Amino acid sequence: MKIEQNLLEEIENDLTLEIVKNRDYILEKIRVILKRDRYTFQMFNGKVGGKNNIYVDSVMTQFSDFNDFYSQWLKGVRNDYEKRTKYGSIEGHNAQLLKEPKLEKYIRIFLERNFYRNLKERTRLKPNVELWKVWFGYNVIFGLLIAPKREEGTWIIDKSEIRRADYSYWTIGHVFKEGLIDNSLSKPFYIYNLEQFESIYLSIFQQLSNSVYEKQICEKYIEYLRQSENLESEPFLIPEVRYLGLEKKHLYRLDFTILNSHTQEYIGFEISPASSHMSVKGLKEKQKIVNEELSKKWHKEMQKRNDYFELYDITTITLTEHDFQDIDSCWSLFEKYLSSRSEDKTSVQSELKRISNI
Repeated sequence: MKIEQNLLEEIENDLTLEIVKNRDYILEKIRVILKRDRYTFQMFNGKVGGKNNIYVDSVMTQFSDFNDFYSQWLKGVRNDYEKRTKYGSIEGHNAQLLKEPKLEKYIRIFLERNFYRNLKERTRLKPNVELWKVWFGYNVIFGLLIAPKREEGTWIIDKSEIRRADYSYWTIGHVFKEGLIDNSLSKPFYIYNLEQFESIYLSIFQQLSNSVYEKQICEKYIEYLRQSENLESEPFLIPEVRYLGLEKKHLYRLDFTILNSHTQEYIGFEISPASSHMSVKGLKEKQKIVNEELSKKWHKEMQKRNDYFELYDITTITLTEHDFQDIDSCWSLFEKYLSSRSEDKTSVQSELKRISNI
């Protein structure tokens, strides 16, 4: 999409300015450490950028974002250093350069530019640009935006801040950091802790629902969060995600949505009692008329699922009144997608700590 390409170009330009500004200082610092007569940017590129397929499997691995890539790259640096030192001491390894904070920062920026230059290849199933702004609710509408910015009376995405977001997208940490957005107000609605989140979730989102099943799921979700050992990493169970965002003319809403940035699984849940989704007016009419009306309603339900998948990559799961005879079984399906995490995840902080100990 054109908007996405423009955004990537802006991010790359910002990173290039930082790289050029500090290039001479960094190259001289590395030259001294490596005891070379000269050290060029081409040498730096080979030493750092040329190691991607040594430190990580950058071809086959799907990275959720740059922090995911960088943490695994750092892990590969440390592992490679340990492997080589088994055969004797070595000098000038990238692990040794990374112990110097200014060099680590420069290497991080250099790799980040490369990551965004190859975003499609690095992330493959990257977050859909349409999900950078998620509007949800009815009667009361809120938004969860990545790097929100107020401009000319409306909320937009601050392109210069997207790459600096220090939270996993669409998580409780995201909610705590950016707040929820009311498009009619000039400031975000900030939530700072679980107690405040619980109050909003149960007092507003739960009470706006007319479905006893949706209310039960809201309560189950809050209980799930209370038990979490890493609250801010938990996906936000988003109620009533709006297909047309802020458009006044309502088309579709999904009862609940999980956008799991850890696994890049996007799952919608429809709680569909027959009485509200597939009821037929005039059941005493001729069977032909009844069947035609059922066909129209079924088509609308299926079109809704297809449209959410096409625009947002969201797969929809439907739960019926029959399913809700066992509420715990229904909730286990929500919990499966909420708790799912990619295997072998690490963090930038933990890997830098490992490197500092060499």
